[in-house]
Amino acid sequence: MKIIYPEYQTATGSTATSENGSYPVSNLFDDKPGKLWKAADSVQVATLRIAITTTSDAVALFKTNATSAVCTITLDSAEKAMSASPAVNAGGGLVKLQIPAHGMSAGQVVLINGTTNYDGVHTLPSQALGDAGNLIITATYVAETPAVTDTACVVVETTTHTLSATRIYDRFWQEYTSQVAAHTATIELTTTATTIEAGVVKAGTTVDFRNPSYGLSEGVLDYSTVEELSNGAKYVDTRDIVRSFGINVITTRASEFYALRDIIHAYGKTPMAALIAEDILDMEWCCFGTIESFSGSHQYLNHSGVSITFEETV
Repeated sequence: MKIIYPEYQTATGSTATSENGSYPVSNLFDDKPGKLWKAADSVQVATLRIAITTTSDAVALFKTNATSAVCTITLDSAEKAMSASPAVNAGGGLVKLQIPAHGMSAGQVVLINGTTNYDGVHTLPSQALGDAGNLIITATYVAETPAVTDTACVVVETTTHTLSATRIYDRFWQEYTSQVAAHTATIELTTTATTIEAGVVKAGTTVDFRNPSYGLSEGVLDYSTVEELSNGAKYVDTRDIVRSFGINVITTRASEFYALRDIIHAYGKTPMAALIAEDILDMEWCCFGTIESFSGSHQYLNHSGVSITFEETV
């Protein structure tokens, strides 16, 4: 079981390539999954740039209608700004972009951000046609003059998440090599729905506990209200149905038990991002919610059994 704590994502500096003014990107940071960020009407592909201020090794996104998500981590200090000079057709499926003192070399994986035609993750080919101020990428040439706000950066890690295989998932969890300095999670989302959207993003340090002992129990909470009419019929106001989990974990008494207790004290009734069972092949137990109950049994010499009730947040 893993919990993201402390959290280091921030609305300041986070952006989206498309935004409906009534559903701004700032909605991703208010702990309310139903209060969505949405792209402009009918935009099915959009990219989020999530600013992460300091030490972090995981990012999670919840309540999205994306069918796929490509999440790329880059170090802010390594970003290089492009010059406002036209892209050049270098021939043979290669394109030259002017990026002063880029410091990048063949074989590195690079994220280009901000352009109209060249955004995305690129594995650099031979740089024989480039130099210290011109980067060669493999791409179909399209005439474009990048802006000075467009950037290129060597990638720390990139992962593609498929959210619509045998079961539809509205979330993903991605761990990456811990970054001490400020960095960015660039998340390209694609949907087959009319407009791409998402509800909550969390990033920070993962605190790792053992997996639940003997599995875990799972139920549902139905927030619908029912009114019984005078004729005996029932009127149902349909609302969200969420999952609840019963979890039993063995912790090390001197460290893990009290670390978990401190996390619960820190969050209180504020929702958290948790992977309540790890080493799974899908996002079934990637959750955003609250720990509603916590009790421990100090019946072992060096270990304590912990019982938790976890409920998803709407």
